[in-house]
Amino acid sequence: MSIRAEISRIRAILGGALLLAAAAGLLFTPPQPARGQEIMRIAAVVNDEVISIYDLAARVNIIVASSNLRDAPELRRQIAPQVLRTLVDEYLQTQEAARLDIAVTEGEVEFTIDQIEQKRGLVEGGFDKFVRSNRLDRDAVITQIKAEIAWTKLITRRLNSAISVGEDEIDEALARLENSRGQPQYRVAEIFLAIESPDQEREIMRAAENLLTQLRQGAAFQGIARQFSQSATSAVGGDIGWVIHGQLPAQIDAVLPTLEADDVSNVIRSFDGVHIIKLIDRRTVLTANPLDTRLHMAQLIIEDFGTDRELVLEQIERAHGEAADCPDMLRRTGDFTSPQSGDLGELTLGDMPLELRQAVEDVQAMQLSAALPFGRGFRVLMVCNRIEVEVNLPSRAAMRQDIGNRRLELQARRYLRDLRRTAFVEFRV
Repeated sequence: MSIRAEISRIRAILGGALLLAAAAGLLFTPPQPARGQEIMRIAAVVNDEVISIYDLAARVNIIVASSNLRDAPELRRQIAPQVLRTLVDEYLQTQEAARLDIAVTEGEVEFTIDQIEQKRGLVEGGFDKFVRSNRLDRDAVITQIKAEIAWTKLITRRLNSAISVGEDEIDEALARLENSRGQPQYRVAEIFLAIESPDQEREIMRAAENLLTQLRQGAAFQGIARQFSQSATSAVGGDIGWVIHGQLPAQIDAVLPTLEADDVSNVIRSFDGVHIIKLIDRRTVLTANPLDTRLHMAQLIIEDFGTDRELVLEQIERAHGEAADCPDMLRRTGDFTSPQSGDLGELTLGDMPLELRQAVEDVQAMQLSAALPFGRGFRVLMVCNRIEVEVNLPSRAAMRQDIGNRRLELQARRYLRDLRRTAFVEFRV
């Protein structure tokens, strides 16, 4: 028996506080002797290593705690088969990394924990507090982190150097993006489960539907993607990034226009598996968001409604026609406007209160807004300068990186598929 299997066996004997009854996923109090025997049962064999029922139970607990799942025996029964398949993949990845002499240092683990704390908004030491408060097996959590680091290093070293992106490919990608200017662009996250043979389809579809049910009930998409997705994007919560029509499988392309921000799709069957898609955001290709426009403004305030409103507005219009810029405008109107009048500085349209935004969103530089209510009087805004955000094509370096990353993702899937096909895997539960 391998060292890892022996560790799992010892943890199963000594840990004793968790039990997944033959993949049913039930949490029990510290076991009686019969329970200890159940924990020591083998859930799966992966080449020469064993995944115990304890290992499976520990991973289920991690997933429930980190994905905002509604913990219940039925939930654990539903997700246990897919959790076990995820563990099998993880063992295959770790075994391959070991075969290639790829090791994970303690410094890399500590750095990853720091990153987890930052992403979750935790203070230093928050990771260990989270583990303790949820009664998780810390060794099991660290084992998962090490497996993710090892697989990332393996893919980077083994595949990255073999990926070449030609200048003509960059030209084509940039041209395609330019031709899509003004069209919808989507920021997408995914959960992907591979289907490698027809006899797997029913089981994988059922697993995907179970995950979708949990998402509909409030489970965190990022957490589910990290734990279950078989895509390389799982490390970043499934975030694919911004895509345009034609970059994803046609079945996904057809669904994206029907989704609103934060919507989650139904299960989508593609050529090589099933996907659950979340639309994070949408925008228009190479078109600036109008709310990012920056306006430098000044305001003219008339405090007393008892004055002749129309006469004052005529004075303002006359001064505006003669003023060279905003400071000149403020000087010319200083005799009849409030001391509160003055330069407002530069503001982003999206950061303005709705009333103010609506008043100036179409006002060009050196022009005046309509009069707006202000206390017992009114105010007029003058746009001193208007800075529209320019959106240019990405650099060739950025496009090369994007193409390379997508190709690396495809190669990583194939690598893992080949590991599955050549491995000895036996499920016991």
